[in-house]
Amino acid sequence: MELGIRGRLALVTGASSGLGRACALALAAEGARLAIGARRMDLLEAVAAEARAAGSPDAQAYALDLADPASIDAMLAAMRDRQGDAEILIANSGPPKAGAAANLTLADWDAAYGPTMRSMLQLVYAVLPAMRERGWGRIVNLSSSALKTPIPNLTLSNAFRAGVLGALKTLSREVAGDGVTINVIATGKIETARARSFYAAPGAWEKQQAEIPFGRFGKPEEFAPLVAFLCGDGASYISGTTIAIDGGLSPTLT
Repeated sequence: MELGIRGRLALVTGASSGLGRACALALAAEGARLAIGARRMDLLEAVAAEARAAGSPDAQAYALDLADPASIDAMLAAMRDRQGDAEILIANSGPPKAGAAANLTLADWDAAYGPTMRSMLQLVYAVLPAMRERGWGRIVNLSSSALKTPIPNLTLSNAFRAGVLGALKTLSREVAGDGVTINVIATGKIETARARSFYAAPGAWEKQQAEIPFGRFGKPEEFAPLVAFLCGDGASYISGTTIAIDGGLSPTLT
């Protein structure tokens, strides 16, 4: 299927590995121009090279630390100077620290707000004006299955990702008339290096797999095609939705 995004500039954050990398390469295969950001520039440059080979000849890598608002501003400015305004945003961030609610401090909450919630809003507010002026834009936030069912011991993620969802749902109604769609992915258990490290304890990986109806973790290559589709012309009437990619893990109806 031709998605109709050839030549459109897509900004993908957290793109040096895992889901961000898979989404960037899926968009590259559709001919989108790419601006990718992350902290690990060695890995990021390798992804940019893969993207150029896959169909995005001017893919560019930018240093980005989502915990630092100044870094976000600097990345956005460099992207605009070199490539222009983003027409697609894949807003992807890492998780905050784990912890039971009763064991967290207010300092923990303060530390988690920036990279988990504020950074996502900073990116959205930065790209939205040009999208609205152009009359076309796509924003996809890569979030967590915690949006469907809160995950024990991941209090900060449960709270801040739900906060981002509330903000984006509200915003999606405000900008729909401008041709901008905003959707959120409730990401389940996908096999990435981060997931491997999180479930590194003996037997933990097998225990998690047993809870998934498919009996296995998903693969990034099974995740990215839907994200790419949401960026295309065929998804122009889909907005304000939260879509689970979780192998049927969530027991909720919506």
